[in-house]
Amino acid sequence: MTLTENIKKLAMEAGFVSIGIASPRTLRDLPHGWVDKIIDLRSPEEELPKVKSVILMTHYAWDKSFNIAVDSTYLYDRNKFTSRVPLERYQLYYEVLKNKAHIIVEFLLGKGYEAVLSLNIPLKTSAVRCGLGIQGKNTLLITPNYGPRIRIVSVLTTAKLTVDEPFKGDLCSDCEKCVSACPTGALEPYRIKIKRCLAYAAEEPYAEDVPMDVRKIDKRLTIRPTPYSYVECTICVEACPYGRRLKASEE
Repeated sequence: MTLTENIKKLAMEAGFVSIGIASPRTLRDLPHGWVDKIIDLRSPEEELPKVKSVILMTHYAWDKSFNIAVDSTYLYDRNKFTSRVPLERYQLYYEVLKNKAHIIVEFLLGKGYEAVLSLNIPLKTSAVRCGLGIQGKNTLLITPNYGPRIRIVSVLTTAKLTVDEPFKGDLCSDCEKCVSACPTGALEPYRIKIKRCLAYAAEEPYAEDVPMDVRKIDKRLTIRPTPYSYVECTICVEACPYGRRLKASEE
């Protein structure tokens, strides 16, 4: 069994549902830099200068609770921190992904290679480049088996691995169920107006760039188990036909 085959087998055993491998060269033309004020997308070389392979892995998020986020506001008094910006935010799906990805990192380190996990490269577009799916009309990664009901993580390594072919095909076709389902009108086909997205509104509760009508919908629809936690909106995800049958069979 080759190193590439071993990594994919180990990733499946860890709970990932699809694995693709790209070379840094095939990802160089992807957009980098700040996406609004949400994330600073970095190139693989910025994350690991001697990177030779990029491993993209998806995990099936079968329950809405995967999308819960908790702010560490309990630290305010202890640190005499007066800003309303949380010191830390924990999102369950990221914690799950990082925990599982570390298995692959440790395996590669044990083989004598450098390896780091990354959530900062352009994950969705990179996943398309190594055959995992398409970037759909809801701007999320749509996979053939699980639809958008997945989360993505990458591992960058100095190991030279066998590269997968880009995904070919159109999973969305003329379907626009995700666009129609969005309660704030944040979606246009293959484009998102991020300031109208409920996930952004929940993540940025004090941002002044969120329209008032979106704030009202956010207060009505966003699930908040506690004053300092919320469940990220998945309405456009649930509207996608891909993966729905699998989810229904599990329920």
